[in-house]
Amino acid sequence: MFRIPFIAALALLAAAPSLPQPAPPAAAAAAGHSYPAIERIGWTYGDESYGNGPHDQLRFTRDDHGHFNSSMGPDDGADARAVIASIERARPGDAISFSLVREAGALACTGRAEADGRASGTCRFDPDQGFATELARRGMAPDDSDDMLALTLVNARIATVDTLTAKGFRFDGAGDLIAVSALGVGAAYADELRGAGLRMNELGDLIAAKALKIDAQWLGDMARAGYPSLAVGQAIQMRALGVTPDYALRMGRVLHAVHEIE
Repeated sequence: MFRIPFIAALALLAAAPSLPQPAPPAAAAAAGHSYPAIERIGWTYGDESYGNGPHDQLRFTRDDHGHFNSSMGPDDGADARAVIASIERARPGDAISFSLVREAGALACTGRAEADGRASGTCRFDPDQGFATELARRGMAPDDSDDMLALTLVNARIATVDTLTAKGFRFDGAGDLIAVSALGVGAAYADELRGAGLRMNELGDLIAAKALKIDAQWLGDMARAGYPSLAVGQAIQMRALGVTPDYALRMGRVLHAVHEIE
C-alpha cells in the first residue's frame, strides 16, 4: 500500500475533524504540459517491520529526491501480486525484470535476487500523457512526473474521479486522487456511510473516515449505544480517539446515573 497519504491523513486528524484541501496545482502543470520519464528509481523487496510486524514489501525510492518513498504489497492489486510472485520465485543471484503498467504510467524494472529472500534494482517510469490530459480537463493536472509516479503506484483511475464527482464530491488536485486511491475510497464507500445516516459532502471528510475505518457497522453500533445521527466531525473525532460502541454505552450509563443523583 502506498503509505505517504495514509500517514499524512492520520496526522492531520489530530488538528481538525476534516482534512484541509491542498493548494491548487501550479500553473505550469496545465493541460498539454509534458511529463518526462524518470530514470533510476530504486526498488527493494524483503521483510520490513510495519504495523503489526514484519511484512514482505516492494519499496520504491528516488535517490535524487530522498523524500519519495512508497511501498506496495500483495493486497495492492493482482498486478502487484504477480510482480511480487515473480520476485519470490527468483533464486539468489538470478536476474529479475518486471513491469507495472497502470492508467497513470508504466514502470519497467530490472534487478537481482539476493540472499534471505531479498532483491533490489532500478526502474524507469514513463508517465501516460493521456492520463495527465484527462486529469487536466477535470481541473486537477498533476504538478510533475513525481505526481504521475505516485498516481501510478496507488493505481489511480479516471473512473474514480468521475464516480465520486457524480456523488457530489469535489477534487481540488491530484493530491486528492492520490489519497483516495491509496486508501481505496470509492463511490460504494460513500454510499455506505450515507446509507448509515452520515451526512458526507466533503472529500476530505470521506478520506479521513476511510483512514480511520469508519463504516456502517460502527455507525450503527454507535447509534444503538446512544449516539444516533452523528455529525461527520463528531464521528471522525470519536473514532480518532478510539471510542468504541461499548465504551460509549458504558459512559452513557455513568452520565445517566450522575444525572439521577443530582
